[in-house]
Amino acid sequence: MHRLTGYTRKAEVEWLEERESADHEEMVARLSTLKNQLHELGIKEGEHQALTLIDMLDDYHKVVETRFLGKKHSPVAYLSTARRVQKHAVQNLTDAVAVGHSLQSIARHDNNAKAGERMQNLNVDQSGRLEALLAENRQLFEALTDTAVEVANISSYSDYERMDTMARLVSLSEIASQSGK
Repeated sequence: MHRLTGYTRKAEVEWLEERESADHEEMVARLSTLKNQLHELGIKEGEHQALTLIDMLDDYHKVVETRFLGKKHSPVAYLSTARRVQKHAVQNLTDAVAVGHSLQSIARHDNNAKAGERMQNLNVDQSGRLEALLAENRQLFEALTDTAVEVANISSYSDYERMDTMARLVSLSEIASQSGK
């Protein structure tokens, strides 16, 4: 009876709205903390990425509010996939902070002859890991931007099924989730 009278759909929409708002607030708060940590570590590109991602999250949240929430048909696959990619970008920045701390630790280590070469190798490895994290985020940001533009330009619900960038976003999300393991 609950389903027949339409209350199930209404409950689902309300749940989606609440979840979207909670996810948005949590991610923006986390990114603000990460931005400060990256600044303290002197990782300028990471700090810039945190600021960029905050702006992207705000834009995404506005698109979700105006385009999807409260609508009869909302592309939940798009919403959840985009959110997964955003969360992976946040995780990359979290990892960048950890790498930044390890680089600071390496820089503080005694530089005797034997330890110096080992520390240099560790420094090169960690610097490469940091660059890989930031490069992956650049790719994720491009996919999120491309997808957001296409979603904003979609004229009907049926067009969601034909989105090329949605397929690209899903693919990047899967790749990102595999690289984090």
